[in-house]
Amino acid sequence: MTTARDLEYHAQYQKRLRAAARARGKGQLNALVDRDLIDRLDAMKDGRGFTNRTAALEQALREYFERGQSERNQAVSA
Repeated sequence: MTTARDLEYHAQYQKRLRAAARARGKGQLNALVDRDLIDRLDAMKDGRGFTNRTAALEQALREYFERGQSERNQAVSA
């Protein structure tokens, strides 16, 4: 059985984790997305050996924006 004390401990623990992440330059993102995208993210996570969705999502976003920047640079120099 979960007690009020357990819930408070968990809430404080999560608060400390979020504060530490913000101190490392992280921001929080919450979104509702299509289930098929979540399934694809999970497949990427498992296939590349990421330990969680956050790491997989960060990498997917990084690759997306780097690819976009590369394509924009090529278009400008053409």
